[in-house]
Amino acid sequence: CCWHCESCDGYQYQADTYTCKMCRFDLRPNENHTGCVPIPIVKLEWSSPWAVIPVLIAVLGIIATLLVVATFVRYNDTPIVKASGRELSYVLLTGIFLCYATTFLMISTPDVFVCSLRRIFLGLGMSISYAALLTKTNRIYRIFEQGRCLSVLLDSSLQPLS
Repeated sequence: CCWHCESCDGYQYQADTYTCKMCRFDLRPNENHTGCVPIPIVKLEWSSPWAVIPVLIAVLGIIATLLVVATFVRYNDTPIVKASGRELSYVLLTGIFLCYATTFLMISTPDVFVCSLRRIFLGLGMSISYAALLTKTNRIYRIFEQGRCLSVLLDSSLQPLS
């Protein structure tokens, strides 16, 4: 009779003569698929130029964001801050801050907590920023649309009837 042997594929190792088992999530099979070995962690070093440049940009962005927040808080009751939509501006600045803060999580040593925060901060920061921008854009559109409709009504009422 014919027996057909298949080697273990992917992240499987040969547990015994006839069965393959999956390695744990943090392990991978060794060269001959007889056991599992830890997956080496490859990450950016804080001293690497690939890490220093984004960190500097993020620090500058965070400082600029905090300066804008401080300016908004200081001049909170002025007409220009009120006209810009205070609440939406604060929401937008919060989203921008979260996006800049994610840079530090991307460079830090990965573990379950850091990887969870990466996903949460990146998605939340982008969602908050885009939601605030979309809401501001919709608000401005409605203001101009209302003004256009009003001007059409005024123009037709000023025309002579004869």
